[in-house]
Amino acid sequence: MEELKKLEAELGFKLFLIDAKGMFGKTKEILGEKGSTVPLLMDSGGYSRKTLKTMYTPTTFIIDGEGKLRARLVGGSSDFNEIVAGLLKKI
Repeated sequence: MEELKKLEAELGFKLFLIDAKGMFGKTKEILGEKGSTVPLLMDSGGYSRKTLKTMYTPTTFIIDGEGKLRARLVGGSSDFNEIVAGLLKKI
């Protein structure tokens, strides 16, 4: 995530994480241990699960500047950063 965070200004996107499982404290602790600078949002109302239909962690949404959903990625992989960066460059 830190590698993607470094591309925000260059590619014109915003990166943030959403805690949708109600484990904000634990998630924040883990991110702190890893030295993460990615903002963490708390979804205590279940918005992401209800509205965005997230069922798995992680789920990555790429939304363009007009609010249009451009990609939805479920799960992770060793080449995750390259996949996301490639998608962002196409927007």
